Parts: sequence; C-alpha cells; structure tokens
Amino acid sequence: MCVITQVIEATMKAKDPYTVQHQQRVTQIALSIAGQMGLPADSMEKLRIAGTLHDLGKISIPNEILVKPGRLSDLEFAIVKTHPLVGYDILNPVEFPQSTTQIILQHHERWNGSGYPHGLSGDNILLEARILGVADVVEAMAADRPYRPALGIDRALEEISHNKGSLYDPTVAEACSRFYSGRKLNILN
Repeated sequence: MCVITQVIEATMKAKDPYTVQHQQRVTQIALSIAGQMGLPADSMEKLRIAGTLHDLGKISIPNEILVKPGRLSDLEFAIVKTHPLVGYDILNPVEFPQSTTQIILQHHERWNGSGYPHGLSGDNILLEARILGVADVVEAMAADRPYRPALGIDRALEEISHNKGSLYDPTVAEACSRFYSGRKLNILN
C-alpha cells in the first residue's frame, strides 16, 4: 500500500476506527467479486485503493450523525450523501492510478440512476464503482453498525439479488452471488 494511502487511513482511524474497519472489509469483498469477474490487475489495484479510502469523505460528517441510532432526518441524510464528493475533492489532487478517485466519487451511484451524488446510471458508472457499491451494501448489511446490529449475510445477499438489474449491475450482482455460493456465509470468506 502506498505511503499516502497509509497516512490517510491512519488519519481516518484516529477519528473513526469503525469506518476504517468497514473500508477494509468492503475492500476484501470488492476484490473477491472482481476476482470472480476476472478483472485485470490494474483494475484490481484501483479497486483496492478506492475500497480502502471510499468513505474518507465521512471525516467531514459530525459523529453524532454517523453513529445516530434510528432514522436520519432528511437534512442529516443530505449531509451523509456529501461524503463521496468530499472524499473525491480531498483525494483528487493526489496521484493515484487513473480513475481511482472517480470510483470513490461514484460508489453510491446506482444502476437505475437513483444513486448519488450525480444520479449516474448503467455503464456511465465505472465498473469498479459498481463493484464497490455492491460490496459496500453487503458489508453494511452483514456486519454490525455503530447504530444497529448486523442484519446478516443472507439478508444482504437477498438485497443484492432482489435489486439486481435495478439498483445493482446484474453482472456484478451475479458475481457476488457466485462468490458466496456454497461458502460458509461469513462476509470475508
């Protein structure tokens, strides 16, 4: 891992150790999905860096919003939705492999255009961002969150399967299902 990535990750860990652990698990899931899809080494490297830093923008969100139990207000959710753009703005001046910061910017975009920050859809979303988005959802649902207990891997995989072709790229969703098929259902196995 490059030094700048390590410094950023250490800085994030000082503010929010949970987010760093989440990013590490998301990265492992994303790389596993990408491996199922046979992505080339350069895409895997971009995905590894983007996964490790995808929630950097949350550094600008007050902790009381990040760990709030229960539902966020519309205003609080609007603040949370700024994190991909904030992360992009922080990282864009740094030299990373081409499109790495775009992957971070796009990781909450959805196949049908209902995501954020720009409402991109389909193939207008970078493939690595589509993979990262699926991995992010799987990890977020399968693991404990600061504000709720884990919903479980079965529920996470149901979400991906149910919304394949609407929220999630069908090819990515199928690769995710293949990866977990027949495995002990642990988010990192």
